[in-house]
Amino acid sequence: MKNLKIMVFAVCAFSLFTCEKDDLCDENTPVTPRMIFEFRDLANPESTKNVAGLRVEDPDDSSRFLEAYSGSSSELQMILPLKTDRIEVEEEGEIEYVGETKFVVYKEYVDDMTTGNADTITITYKIKDLYVSRACGYKTTYENVSVTIEPDGDNWMLFEDATNENQSVLNEDETHWTIRH
Repeated sequence: MKNLKIMVFAVCAFSLFTCEKDDLCDENTPVTPRMIFEFRDLANPESTKNVAGLRVEDPDDSSRFLEAYSGSSSELQMILPLKTDRIEVEEEGEIEYVGETKFVVYKEYVDDMTTGNADTITITYKIKDLYVSRACGYKTTYENVSVTIEPDGDNWMLFEDATNENQSVLNEDETHWTIRH
């Protein structure tokens, strides 16, 4: 019995000393950021403007949509996850990784009738992986982000604008792009 107690104590003591601070990723540690769009009034670009019935879905499968934007409320902004899938390209003798994400974004979406004005946006970017820590691993950031809206003759998103040149998505602390409607 005494040997069993010593063995249990030894195992417990060993497990306490094998964990290092780096073995736990703090929940406040920045992770791969999402892209933040802000909706603004076309007539008054300094003023934000709600989008009623906003719905964001996968262009290849309308049953896959972002729960936060399912057409049930009005939104001043839209926060979209970007894909980390990448294609390797060589530019000026250096290897870079590029990616693309597409969404269909509805205004005035009504679920029962599947109506609303849909615009397809394509977001392209260069992908960089940054080492965070041993516990957290890597986070992905996006550089040289560009957004295009496919013309369809009835676009409700009429103008898009990056908040700065060579737009990067490094965190979720700021708006990355504005869309006027």
